[in-house]
Amino acid sequence: MVGLTLAAAFAALAADAVAVGALADPDIDELSGLAVSRADASVLWGHNDSGAGAVLYRIGLQGEDLGSVRVPGAQSGDWEDIAAFADRDGAALLVADVGDNFGLRAYSTLYAVRDPGRGDAAALLWRLDFQFADGQRDCEAVAIDPLSREILLLSKRDDPPRLYRLPLPDAPPRQRLVAELLGPIAPMPKPSLRQRLTERYAHSPTALDISADGLTAAIVSPTEARVYRRRPGQAWLELFRQPAPAIPLPVQSSVEAAALSADGRTLWVGSEGRPGHWARIPLP
Repeated sequence: MVGLTLAAAFAALAADAVAVGALADPDIDELSGLAVSRADASVLWGHNDSGAGAVLYRIGLQGEDLGSVRVPGAQSGDWEDIAAFADRDGAALLVADVGDNFGLRAYSTLYAVRDPGRGDAAALLWRLDFQFADGQRDCEAVAIDPLSREILLLSKRDDPPRLYRLPLPDAPPRQRLVAELLGPIAPMPKPSLRQRLTERYAHSPTALDISADGLTAAIVSPTEARVYRRRPGQAWLELFRQPAPAIPLPVQSSVEAAALSADGRTLWVGSEGRPGHWARIPLP
């Protein structure tokens, strides 16, 4: 009964999202990652999917076009997510080139970039090449735990999804790493017959984010979000194996990008398409 009550409350919140609208920048036509800037909390960072170039787009909290920056030294094979974090020198971004629809990549790549806020240039800090411990995985959901300083990766095409982790480097890595398999999370709902025909991965993870205080996480699929609040010291795998009510997303096209506010009280989501759409969802 409590789960049903929470699910109804979340659904009501989604239906009454503070704002829903179209992205102003027409170049963002395949939004695949979203993060709240640590350098300027009024800026969302986003990027397109595969083949779009190593470009990060600044988005205002109401979907405004705030310009873009190119990441020198980075390549965009299949960028699927972006996460904000802080290192000893300031705000930074982690861009995840981890998509692998056919399981053919020899390795995946993460790029750390200095967050320029509203500045004109983004400097590449380091590049991390890695492999998954149990063979290549298609992954679209990546986040950083600011407390343990670990990178979490959640697979898309496994049933149930598998959770992995990597250490967050303090300096440029000197060798290729292996992402440790933590284990499977709770199974996601099975797609309906209609979804199998139109949105095969309707409930598969396409985005993951952890709030700056390290206490809230959101797992997002093309159609819904699940929000998790953890106890201090609680392992993410333990938490992700617990049931969480689904929040229907008030965006019609496929959602592949999501970002949590620093306090975990607000969730932004963004969709593919031209124009792309966004929504701001308050969380209890």
